[in-house]
Parts: sequence; structure tokens; C-alpha cells
Amino acid sequence: MADFYYKRSKVFVFFGSEVIKNMLTKYADTLQRRGLDTCSSQILADVLENFPKSVSVKQLAHKTGKTEKYIKSKVRAMKKQDVPISLKRGSRANYVSTSLFEPVHWILKEKENAEMALEDLNSIKMNGDPSVNRKKKIVKRIYKEYLRDMNDLIDRWYSLRLIQSLKDD
Repeated sequence: MADFYYKRSKVFVFFGSEVIKNMLTKYADTLQRRGLDTCSSQILADVLENFPKSVSVKQLAHKTGKTEKYIKSKVRAMKKQDVPISLKRGSRANYVSTSLFEPVHWILKEKENAEMALEDLNSIKMNGDPSVNRKKKIVKRIYKEYLRDMNDLIDRWYSLRLIQSLKDD
């Protein structure tokens, strides 16, 4: 049955195929690349909570218990990962702001990750164990249906120009 026990980014899975190992590694890496460690999540939550006002780096440092330099580095790291967040220099302090597109950004990223996972699932060969093969088919079906529904929703949002109007802010 399971040949390996794999741990990566708090994802624990038993697997028996090198393809599955590579798929999980790639998926775990995308989870890590989101920039959403605890501090980054708190920064985004605080900035969104104060939207449309910006939040000073000093306030964020105080709330998180981190240094201002650390907060700036986290914001820059999120910016490099295409998170819609900005660091601006004010007359007396640096400020962090975002747009209301930021939460929608994560929905679009999740869809991309699900597409990658489905591609990897499709490359998994069936083995001799009917129980495992049945489970693989179930997982593929779940991903296909999830992506079909997500594509329908996102197409509707684009046709109504909802996403574009959020990006314009």
C-alpha cells in the first residue's frame, strides 16, 4: 500500500508513487509561496480591516510584536508574490495599503492551484490495487467538478465586470 510518509507545509499524506510525491511537493511549495505565514496574514487582516485607510508600519509592528523593518520585508515579499499590497512613504511614516481585490486575488490563486493539482492527478497511473484506484478516481472527480464550478463563477464575475472594477481601485 503506502510506501512513504510525506510531511511538507503541514500537509501529511501517505503515498506510494513518485508522481504523487512530486505533486504534493509542488502543491506544498505553492502553499508556502503565498506569503501567508502568521505575520503576513495578520498584516493583510489589519490592512483590510482599516480599508480604505492605510495603516502605518509602526502600528503594524506594534500589533504583531515585530520590528518595522520586519514588517516592511514581509510586505515586500508579498508584493513580489503578486499580492495586491503596497508600501508607501508618507511625510512622517511608511504606510501599508491594499485594495478590495486582495481577497478575490486568493480565490483566483486557489483556482490556479487546483488546476495544477488536477494536471498532476491526471498524470498518476492506476496501479493494481482497486481500492487505491477508486480513491484516485474520486479525487479526480472532485477536482474536475470544483474547477468546473469555479470556472463558471469566475466567468460570470468577468462577464459582469466585477473583477475588473475591483482591479481599477
